[in-house]
Amino acid sequence: MSAAVKAVDKELAELEASGRREDEEEYIQACLAAASEEEKALLSELDLLTVVRGYSTYEPRKEETVKAFVDINEWRKKVDYYHYFDQHLDKDELFYKYWDEEVYGEDQYGHPLVTIRVKDIDVQAIADMDHEEMLRLQGQKQALYCRYKAKVSERIGVQRYKYSVIIDLKGTGLNLLGGKRKAVLQQVFSVGADYFPESIWKIYTINTPLLFRGVWAIIRPWIHPITQAKVNMFGTAAAAVKQMQADGVPLESIPVEMGGGAKGQSAFELLKAEIAAQKAANASSGAGASDATAAAAPAAADAGAHKVATEQIGHLASV
Repeated sequence: MSAAVKAVDKELAELEASGRREDEEEYIQACLAAASEEEKALLSELDLLTVVRGYSTYEPRKEETVKAFVDINEWRKKVDYYHYFDQHLDKDELFYKYWDEEVYGEDQYGHPLVTIRVKDIDVQAIADMDHEEMLRLQGQKQALYCRYKAKVSERIGVQRYKYSVIIDLKGTGLNLLGGKRKAVLQQVFSVGADYFPESIWKIYTINTPLLFRGVWAIIRPWIHPITQAKVNMFGTAAAAVKQMQADGVPLESIPVEMGGGAKGQSAFELLKAEIAAQKAANASSGAGASDATAAAAPAAADAGAHKVATEQIGHLASV
């Protein structure tokens, strides 16, 4: 890792761990001014911090930040975001069967590692699902990761709202560049990019076709250092492991399949556990699925994490 990338990582990790800063207050207040009282009651501190920080390089900053904030709130209403874990959504088991992911260990800062194996994604089955239903399920998966990161933050005592992704491109070849596979991947990744800003710490692509690596080598010098620090492309898993260790990911956190010591947890198994825990919490408090207490649960989880601390690959990297 270059000295410049190390410096960027350190700066970003310190920002991530911090509460709202004085220079962010103007944008936070602008967002709050655009929210209804009902929306404000459901918002967490992290909802505000991530959108303000995620759009900090956009111009005009205030207008773009508020627009993104409003879009996120409208999307949350559309997908019934605050009830995501009250019960299983229709066809969730099928969705995770077609596109499951696994969660592994954490890096030196506490960012979880998530692995996506592109060749295992049933693109046709995903494409055949109802479009809105599929995107709602992908939103649930991203919300699940938010809860997972909140728990990590509580455990380590430092606010962490980002995670790293290992994308295994083995067996994909040039067919990833066009057609239905590309379109489906773009649609799914766009949920994270559009509605879960400031979520990605690093992206490691392994078994990356030579063409992808060649294009990246050409355009990398013209890309912002923050994005450079996020995206890493490798032809082999061994090369990726070497870089990940340089980035502060201990070997015991890296997937066993890559030569590390971590066994993955299925995202669907994590989802089932989260729904069971939510149901238990609702029953204990006497809250129903339509109760405001249950509705605010995801926001409460994010707020707890804050309290502890006081199109395709390119599109994903913009998160």
